Amino acid sequence: MSDLYHFPWRICLAGGWLDQPWCSKLCPGPVIVVNIHPHPMFKTRSGLATSTRKVGIALWGTDHGGKPPAKKASELARFLFNCENPVDCKYVSGSQDALGLMLPGISRLDYNGKYWPAETTTISDPETVAWLEEVLWLIPLPSRPDGYNPLKEQHLTEENAKKIADASTLAWEGILKKDSKLLGKGLTGTMSGWSALLPETVPSYSREWYQPFTGSEYDGCLFSGAGGGFLLVVSSTETALLKEKGFKISIKTTPWMSKL
Repeated sequence: MSDLYHFPWRICLAGGWLDQPWCSKLCPGPVIVVNIHPHPMFKTRSGLATSTRKVGIALWGTDHGGKPPAKKASELARFLFNCENPVDCKYVSGSQDALGLMLPGISRLDYNGKYWPAETTTISDPETVAWLEEVLWLIPLPSRPDGYNPLKEQHLTEENAKKIADASTLAWEGILKKDSKLLGKGLTGTMSGWSALLPETVPSYSREWYQPFTGSEYDGCLFSGAGGGFLLVVSSTETALLKEKGFKISIKTTPWMSKL
């Protein structure tokens, strides 16, 4: 990508869709985001907040030497969120994109029916960061096709939203305890919740993508975004398949303008 080093990156590790009020009004819950260093395999239309990145690059001119104002990461995230979502916009992009891009480390964003989280908790201690970098793999998949609509079919119930909230909470517990099985169960549970709430986010053809990573040597998996892009796989074992197909990420724990 031509803008690989011009702006931060983030992955949504669990709980996606809860940053939309129509989801967290049904059941409050957390979204877990991770601020990461660039990797040559990153691409667009893959759940990596590349649309929000483009807004930020244009806003602060980081592709030709510009930089944001000297503000707190949370304030920069608000600037970015507001710029991407003007008052007359038809669709509001969730704030986990802007927050995930701006907040260093591993962050839990708790939503309760608003566009902005009610509470934010960030982890950046070296031990936890190193553990997550060790057990998390990304497997490249096809990007979302043009015209793809994850909202085409909707089953917006409290029960389905709770599946996502409970799974994301479990994933956070796994991170706190550095327990790959809990984390993996949280990712797999998030995928199940997505499928129940918005079936098109886990299309039928995607089974062939994640099926090879459902064996006992793998702790769980989830798409990086609706419809594919990358498969996030949690495993405490470095299998031959992971080494062949995947790569690991490096978590950024410092303010984003320092050594992108």
